[in-house]
Amino acid sequence: MLARFSVQRPYTVLVAAVLIIVLGVISFMGMTTDLLPEIELPYVVVITSYPGASPEQVERTVTAPLEAVLGTTSGLKNINSISRENASVIILEFVQRVNMDSIMIELANNLDLVSSQLDDSVGKPMMLRINPDMIPVMVATVDMEGADIDELSKLVSDKLLPAFERIDGVASVTATGLLEKELQVSLNQEKIDRLNGKVMQNLDRSLEKTHSQLKEAQAQLDEAIRKLEKETADRQTQLAEAGVQLDGAIANLNALLSEETLLNAQKTAFEEEKKVLQQLAEMEPLFRMLFPTGVSSLSPEIFALVMAQLEPRLPEELRGISQEEMAELEKKALEAPSRIAAIDTELQNISLRLMTLSAMKPELEKALDEAAAGYRQVESGKISLAIELARARIQLENSRAELEKGLSELQEAREEARKQADLNNVITEEMISSILMAQNFTMPAGYIQEGESGHLVKVVGRYESEENLADTILFSTEEAGDIRLVDVADITMTGSDQRTYAKVNGNDGVLLTFHKQSTASTSTVADQINSLIHQLTAEHQGLHILPLMDQGEYIHMSIDNVLQNLLLGGLLAIIVLLVFLKDVRPTLLIAVSIPISLMFAMALMYFSNVTLNVISLSGLALGVGMLVDNSIVVIENIYRLRLQGVPVYRAAVYGTQQVTGAITASTLTTVCVFLPIVFTQGISRQLFTDMGLTIAYSLLASLAVALTLVPTMASTFFQKVEAKRLSWFEAMRKGYLKLLRFALDHKFIVLLLVSLLFGLSVYGVTVMGTSFFPEMDSPQLSATLTMPEGSTKEEIYAMNDEVIQRLLEIEAVDSVGAMTGSTGLLELSGSSSGDTSFFILLKDKRSLTSREVERLIYEKTADLEAEISVTSTNMDMTALGGSGIEVIIKGQDLDLLASCAEEVAEILRATEGTTEVLTGNEEAGTETRIIVDRDAAMRHGLTVAQIFQEISAALSPETKSTTLLSGSEEYPVVIVNAERANINRDNLADYTFTVTDREGTKKEVRLGDVAEITTSISPASIFRDNQSRHVTVTASIADGYNIGLVSRDFEKKLAGYTPPPGVSLEVAGENEMITSAMEDIILMIILASIFIYLIMVAQFQSLLSPFIIMFTLPLAFTGGLLLLWIAGMELSVTALLGFLLLAGVVVNNGIVFVDLVNQLRLEGMDKREALLETAAARIRPILMTALTTILAMSTMALGLGRGAEITQPLAVVSIGGLTYATLLTLIVVPVLYDLLHRRPMKKIEIEG
Repeated sequence: MLARFSVQRPYTVLVAAVLIIVLGVISFMGMTTDLLPEIELPYVVVITSYPGASPEQVERTVTAPLEAVLGTTSGLKNINSISRENASVIILEFVQRVNMDSIMIELANNLDLVSSQLDDSVGKPMMLRINPDMIPVMVATVDMEGADIDELSKLVSDKLLPAFERIDGVASVTATGLLEKELQVSLNQEKIDRLNGKVMQNLDRSLEKTHSQLKEAQAQLDEAIRKLEKETADRQTQLAEAGVQLDGAIANLNALLSEETLLNAQKTAFEEEKKVLQQLAEMEPLFRMLFPTGVSSLSPEIFALVMAQLEPRLPEELRGISQEEMAELEKKALEAPSRIAAIDTELQNISLRLMTLSAMKPELEKALDEAAAGYRQVESGKISLAIELARARIQLENSRAELEKGLSELQEAREEARKQADLNNVITEEMISSILMAQNFTMPAGYIQEGESGHLVKVVGRYESEENLADTILFSTEEAGDIRLVDVADITMTGSDQRTYAKVNGNDGVLLTFHKQSTASTSTVADQINSLIHQLTAEHQGLHILPLMDQGEYIHMSIDNVLQNLLLGGLLAIIVLLVFLKDVRPTLLIAVSIPISLMFAMALMYFSNVTLNVISLSGLALGVGMLVDNSIVVIENIYRLRLQGVPVYRAAVYGTQQVTGAITASTLTTVCVFLPIVFTQGISRQLFTDMGLTIAYSLLASLAVALTLVPTMASTFFQKVEAKRLSWFEAMRKGYLKLLRFALDHKFIVLLLVSLLFGLSVYGVTVMGTSFFPEMDSPQLSATLTMPEGSTKEEIYAMNDEVIQRLLEIEAVDSVGAMTGSTGLLELSGSSSGDTSFFILLKDKRSLTSREVERLIYEKTADLEAEISVTSTNMDMTALGGSGIEVIIKGQDLDLLASCAEEVAEILRATEGTTEVLTGNEEAGTETRIIVDRDAAMRHGLTVAQIFQEISAALSPETKSTTLLSGSEEYPVVIVNAERANINRDNLADYTFTVTDREGTKKEVRLGDVAEITTSISPASIFRDNQSRHVTVTASIADGYNIGLVSRDFEKKLAGYTPPPGVSLEVAGENEMITSAMEDIILMIILASIFIYLIMVAQFQSLLSPFIIMFTLPLAFTGGLLLLWIAGMELSVTALLGFLLLAGVVVNNGIVFVDLVNQLRLEGMDKREALLETAAARIRPILMTALTTILAMSTMALGLGRGAEITQPLAVVSIGGLTYATLLTLIVVPVLYDLLHRRPMKKIEIEG
């Protein structure tokens, strides 16, 4: 029906063909190009920082809680984690077909639930989806003739980076090795000491002046005390002399007067004394009440307090007297009663005597009165003098005590003042950082409204220059005045080029790392980068930008090679047609179907989002040979009918209809082999979908062309035909028919030989190596240098220089670039950020392969005290998984895991073909632990947190303060203290803390007095798999050995090893990835075989005929395996893909053969005759279709061109299988048909 429509409407077909070509060209121009299909890896990494924490603490505090929460995420397949110093890395693997966008939202919600429960010092968890775009698109080096690193850095920062970042599709450009200037503020101890001397000198001068004043006052006071003592002695002498004189006068009176007068005088004196004593006696109870313990026992302060409270109630004579005076009065009051009793006795005696001496009284009264008055004056003078002297002495003694106290306090104040005035205790990095940050400030403060308008008010205070910053006043003192930053520190502009390492061929340079956006075409981005590189090098004289790693080059190399094979294959197919048909017209007709089918397939690829990559183009290249199969069958049938005299239009329509069923079935069998891809998982599905779609599109397009365009063009081209005999072909046909008759007569011999060959191929599989993807001869290599733990920056840089020099000595090496740190997926591995990455560019014309250069690198660096790992640049598929052999050892006891790892490592070392066996214990590092004694620390006023905070600050080499905006340049301001670098393990215990006790006294506390400092070996990282600890033992495969064979040998040896209780083993690595992919493809082959059989059952309406044709599958597999074995190739995933393709292709010849045999038998022909007739008629189209396919893949199989290695095994398998199957199909299928088809065929007719 379709053929009739096409023949009747040729211009409609022509328009459709033109539209297909136009759509195909536009689609081709709009398609993105990549090395491999877009691969979405179902992995998410959660990274959490925990500064200062050990791996064990990170595991306990961060990793375990996060794993418990993240483990509940839907679709989670595996959860792995790495707990290392300061950070936790959790890798989540999800099942295929999950919506990763929804997963990211769910993960964010789960993290929010647990983040608030983590320690305050734990950073916020960061999520990162892993994808191949994390691998740089390009790594290039930049250097410039005659320019130093400062000029080069400025050029890169100001010109190159902005230009590259503007490229459409570039996500980021990272520059390594730039000279990044910063303003360093370094405390200068000499300046501080000099300023300190000035401050201390002024302070000492002030304190000395005060001390002199106190000393002078003390001397004056001593002089006053001496004068008081002299005056007291003089007055006491005077009073004593007066008393002597008075006594002499009384004695004289007594001598002159009578005894009566003397007695009266004595009586009067006693009475007066008694009166005074009685007054004192009356005060004695008051003294006992007020001062029960005595006045002398009271302190001056308490006495003063009591006197102040009692003053209103005291007699007038007791007010305002001193404590000494009061004590004297108290003493006299206590003695008064005894004295009064004595006086009374004397008075009684005198009264008795006066009675006898009364006559003498008048004469003596006057003299006695005068004597008594004198006596009273003397006694009163003594009392007054005692009181006056006591007061003076007390005042002088108090003054002396105050002066002595002042001198003592002055001495104490001198020490405290010197300590507080010491600038070393005042000037700190934190203080300077805070001041600079607070002073370097510009911010809008608001608006001032003036009428209807307002203007902005801005507080402006940013530093404008280095001098402006240096003049910052830190503080002011009376002793030194204003103290500025420049007075205590050195301010220098420095570069950070020494903090990173970036060199090209031993010269200083800058490395640029380019990453593309996820939706951008890799090759397009790489081409635009290269175009801009040429433009920039032309604009800047002496500028050199050399790509060390370029994914675009790989893509162009591989795609160009595939396109070359496609064109050569198409050309060879046309030549085959011309040879067999010996007619230009059918050859041209069939040749036209190739580009139209390809354009049709290209349009379908565009609309189904299939990119141009090695896999999809390989599908097209493989399909080129098959594109003409349908057209060949149709043309050959039309041509045969025309030779039989059938009219051209009828021949075009009927000839097409006659083979429509056969070519449709054969096309469907080829297409359906890729249908089982939907049942596979993981990387296999993502990789092979593109190939399946492109082959399906091209074959369906070729079927449509064969059923429409071919009959239309045949109706025009085959107006006149004539039979052309090919003598060589006729001879070959006769030989074939003779061989077929022999085979039909000796079926057992044929089947036995076929079986033996099949068994031989199966044996070849057992000794054949396996690989994921074939190795490509890469023009670029990468290497990683890891130095021993504790290596200094200078040692690392010196080693880097040595490695570069040795690499450049290798003849095949063109350029070597090196930089510290890591990029892309390497950041998530166990590699240290201190590792050095080397990018090695090989010469285009070289005699050594990349693998040989890799071996030379190992030999050149074998004697270096560093670990070097060399790989091909991340273009092969091992970049997406592990390489070599991995043994995962699970358990909880780290010591037990470590010992088990060593035992497994010994088994690996004993396995032939392994090298670089690592247990993970090599990364274990030395850890210094400060074990704080909490009790001892608290006794000194310290807590564990305070010790951590100060030690952490002491070990930090610098403090970031603020930024200096000078013109258009902005520089970070960093406070540096070189003294901090002096702390090491040996003197760490001597580190001192300054603490203040409860009395306010500051003291120094030594760290060793409050903590124990120990050194121990700790794991650099703790690995967990599904929340269980594990260590991984790894081994690389030595040159000349195969991963599959070595893995089999190792697994046999490992089977005899019994791990300790609580420990389990799991073999992983590249071989497991290969096995998984191969299992997927084998499943696809099995399912494809079932689909092929069912399609043929529908075509032949028979269960037996398809069964016979299915025997071509083991024939194809035999041929493919044998040729692969002969070629010395490994059984790779691409090779298995060739077997999958064979399953759909080899049955086509069988379908065409059996279909015609059945038609002839239904027409009444004998079975043996039908077989021979079919063999004679179908040998040409069968050979033509087989040869076109085989020759189309021949250039691919030969591996011509760079990058051909990736598809070479596929082509080898296809050619071997198709050649063997085609030749034996012409023999084995007739033999099996004759053997199994014993019943005659019947045509089912439906009446009326």
